[in-house]
Amino acid sequence: MDVSKKLKELRESKGFSLQELAEKCEKDIGLIKEWEEGSTVPSASDLIGLSKVYGLTMDEMLYNDKEATEFIAENGTYANLPGSEEEEQKGLTKAEKVTLIIFPGICIVVYLILGFGMHLWSPGWIIFLIIPIYYILILILSRAGKK
Repeated sequence: MDVSKKLKELRESKGFSLQELAEKCEKDIGLIKEWEEGSTVPSASDLIGLSKVYGLTMDEMLYNDKEATEFIAENGTYANLPGSEEEEQKGLTKAEKVTLIIFPGICIVVYLILGFGMHLWSPGWIIFLIIPIYYILILILSRAGKK
């Protein structure tokens, strides 16, 4: 959710007028309006002050329940990070990963056949230049297919 919308929603849900909130935060009413319109973003210290006025934590104040991150103390990481599902969907499929592993092996076999079978060791190394080109093409095609 947009921070400006959330701030306005919080103020209205707590029953504060713009004037009352401005007095409680010791801020100018015009600044509060700018925050709620989205023309100005409140500083971190202003957000802390607002969270104290509302009696909420910063997470409760800025996120919906489904958007809130959860800190897992055992391993020191956050769960439910925004955008994490999106990033997982952008990853390569299992077939694409297998293909990316097999292709360099094929290049090595072709190089050895050229070297031992045709004595083309020197020009055969050019085959290895195909590997990064192949990876780039797979990456481009996989991203184009998911859009």
